[in-house]
Amino acid sequence: MSWKSEARKIYEARVVKDALDRLAGQFDFKNLPFSEDELQTLAKRARESFRSEKNRERLDRYKAHLTALHGPESVARISAALEQINNTIGYEEK
Repeated sequence: MSWKSEARKIYEARVVKDALDRLAGQFDFKNLPFSEDELQTLAKRARESFRSEKNRERLDRYKAHLTALHGPESVARISAALEQINNTIGYEEK
């Protein structure tokens, strides 16, 4: 892997962590039905979904999976919050 790819991977991991930290400020993770891995994956895919339609479809499939497990209300609230957080981070990046 080139140094640019590695640097981009590290940067994206930091952005996802930042998004999860901001999400923790809005929600108490202990009261959410999601596991830590599910939240991590949702945050990562939400971040990736800003890049292409293919990634957006991947996020939608994962949200459908989570909806089947945990119900539509909780998934919709967390997804909306992550989208808002990612928009804020994107604005800060510019």
